[in-house]
Amino acid sequence: MLVAQGVEAKVGPWDFLLYSGKSNAGVLLVHEIYGLDKYIESVASKLSEDGCWVAAVDLFRGQHPSTLEEGFKGRSALKEREILDALQSGLELLRGRMAGNAKVGSMGFCMGGGLALLGACTLDLAFCADYYGLIEDAERVEGLKGPIQLMLGSEDERVTPWAFQQLLPAATKYRKRVDVHLYPNARHAFHRPNWEGHNPEAAKDAWEKTLRLLSQFK
Repeated sequence: MLVAQGVEAKVGPWDFLLYSGKSNAGVLLVHEIYGLDKYIESVASKLSEDGCWVAAVDLFRGQHPSTLEEGFKGRSALKEREILDALQSGLELLRGRMAGNAKVGSMGFCMGGGLALLGACTLDLAFCADYYGLIEDAERVEGLKGPIQLMLGSEDERVTPWAFQQLLPAATKYRKRVDVHLYPNARHAFHRPNWEGHNPEAAKDAWEKTLRLLSQFK
């Protein structure tokens, strides 16, 4: 089987890996705290193989933190205006390569899930697939233009309580669609392979559900 390969692209100061697709669906993909690594590249490749266009943004400008401490330092250095500028650049990149009826949304994991959600609350994005990521101010969901798909682990002591205590009440208040999938015995970052918290069954089911979400925009 041929593996989809990303092509380096630059929009303003931001670097992307761009993956071609065969449908009207485009995904602006945001990496975890470890940067744009092989894991995120594999996600982008699989999305491309499924027919989606993908722009994977490099918010850490080529840096690949080896520890959580390094990753948190990189995240804290990012200002919101920079993050939104990078996501807007990725949106423009995809729209420039896709057909005129393109439907572009965001997707991310952990830190990237929260930033993907931030983008969906702020920019003209058609959907958001958020794997266990949060935003500080849940009231910002008022700006959503499309549905959120939220993947949660029951053993995630930070993001899961936030989702039920803050995000869902705000989504109810502003009449926004949130499809919540809560996986039992799953920890934070359960989708990421090759780490102790990886849950293969939850990861497989969540991925299949995400592909079904994306199929609505193809």
